[in-house]
Amino acid sequence: MKMRIGVDIGGTFTDCVVIDERSAIHTFKELSTPKDPSIGLYNVIRKAAEYFNKSLTELLGELDVFCHGTTVATNTLLTGTGAKTGLILTEGFRDSIEMRRAHKDDIWDLYLPVPPPLVPRYLRLGVSERIDYAGNIVQPLAEEDVLKICKTFIKEGIEAVAICTLFSFLNDKHEKQIRKIVEKELPDAFISISSEVLPQIREYERMSTTVANAYVGPKLTVYLSNLEKKLKSDGLNRAFYVTASNGGVMTVDTAIRHASATLLSGPAAGAVGAMFFAGLLDQRNLILMDMGGTSFDVTLINNAKVTLSTEGEIAGYRVAKPMIDINTIGAGGGSIAWVDRGGMLRVGPASAGSDPGPVCYDMGGTKPAVTDANLILGYLNRDYFLGGEMKVNAKKAEEVLKREIAQPMGMSVQEAAAGIFRIINQNMADATKVVSVQRGHDPREYALISAGGACSIHACKIAEEVGSNRIIVPEAASVFCALGMLESDIRLDNVKTYNAFIPGIDLKDFNRAVKQIEEQALAELIQEGVERERAKMLRFLDMRYVGQHHEVTVEIPSGCKIEEKHIGEIAGSFHSAHERLYTYSTPETPVEIMNILTAQAELFKRLLGRSPHTPLKP
Repeated sequence: MKMRIGVDIGGTFTDCVVIDERSAIHTFKELSTPKDPSIGLYNVIRKAAEYFNKSLTELLGELDVFCHGTTVATNTLLTGTGAKTGLILTEGFRDSIEMRRAHKDDIWDLYLPVPPPLVPRYLRLGVSERIDYAGNIVQPLAEEDVLKICKTFIKEGIEAVAICTLFSFLNDKHEKQIRKIVEKELPDAFISISSEVLPQIREYERMSTTVANAYVGPKLTVYLSNLEKKLKSDGLNRAFYVTASNGGVMTVDTAIRHASATLLSGPAAGAVGAMFFAGLLDQRNLILMDMGGTSFDVTLINNAKVTLSTEGEIAGYRVAKPMIDINTIGAGGGSIAWVDRGGMLRVGPASAGSDPGPVCYDMGGTKPAVTDANLILGYLNRDYFLGGEMKVNAKKAEEVLKREIAQPMGMSVQEAAAGIFRIINQNMADATKVVSVQRGHDPREYALISAGGACSIHACKIAEEVGSNRIIVPEAASVFCALGMLESDIRLDNVKTYNAFIPGIDLKDFNRAVKQIEEQALAELIQEGVERERAKMLRFLDMRYVGQHHEVTVEIPSGCKIEEKHIGEIAGSFHSAHERLYTYSTPETPVEIMNILTAQAELFKRLLGRSPHTPLKP
């Protein structure tokens, strides 16, 4: 059995897990390098190579699997540093992306700011074409319109093009025609078409996801392509996998085509790790709390499963790709403490990150952070930070905390540090309640998993606040996401809009549609290098009560033909899920099916093993 490596790049530290030939787990950390994340990645795998008394080339050459969680796409969206993007759409609909289907986080706030559209209005250009609600072409594509738009895009220096026409999820002929012209006229542009990125009903979600995919695609392409070339030139001779928001992994080529699927790359791997622990500990109900240097991610594991959502938002932009339901807030070891204009102490969401980092890192930081407060309070060992590899400057942290917090608020440095500690704990407890109490789950029935480099300091206080009486701290807690990605399967998600009602569904037609999407899914999985006999298909339906605005995703039986006996079970699962999410169900109301979804996984890993040399224990 060969060695395996998982590397997760966080806001402050880059984490690495190596599972050796005996299935023993080894962990390594290095500071992240935001200007070029690959530097931090190479730093940490060089550290691993030195530990095993191997050269970098020897280590990479002995690997069976290399998995990578990257924040490149996420940071690109958060910082607004993506490609200059143009959007080609059906004439007359260029404002759909800005109208946002009237979606607002707070419907009562008339002045709630929304993020600026990723494509400004003058670069959202329409073409004459029309496909109707049944997928019939009622107006052919005017190719001369596309050529005119391409000339405009060339003049404007467009780097990425998103293509989204009406009802393309039913008939993608026009989108493919447009792409063919754009490829010829703008050969260097990154192109995303909605019928491949998100072929499902709802114009705004489909358009927003396709635009986000195009916006982050070029930067992710450059990063992953260059990194893969460098790793292969340095000895890697196996496939290089990237973790996705759905908790699976995919090859670099797939990650580039579906760039928006990597927006929750790292945290999703942590959720997979939590599911692994659920089985290992025979504890099926868990809440994963992952506190790193920049963020705090919370995921609920119910009955040993996570909830997948297609209603995710990153930085206010709707991304409707399937992703694990993770609640993320700006609360980490690097979260900056500050006093607002009203004289109140605040913590976060801004973070010191890794450059310059908290003041105690002595790397140029000037604002007090949570790590500085924990150091002053004695919760961090001043002489053994990062296993003794990194020296910290407690005196400088005390000076800055005194100047920025203690003196303005008329308190001692210790009181100021304690105040920061209490506030960050409350913020994280509130985030934990969002995925539990607000979703109909009683946290007293769940054990908490404390993961991430900073969480264990705060876990007990969070547990007190939410009412949980059990905390599990894995031995590899500080690199939990890197560990989780080595337990992930290759997973690809496919969707097909299919409208039907229960009761009244035509099972013959429904099974034909399921077979069609599964055949397409299997072909994509084989392209990933998966053997047919190792593939497993999972099935889901997006369902809602007739007349409702929102859907609930429900898993349905896989590997068999859906028969009348299954319909009652499927409807019952929907009613139960709806009651859990929204506190009520109405079984007497007809149910509407909106989409068929499949998830394909190659069940080839299950890599984590326990050896007598390094027991994996909570």
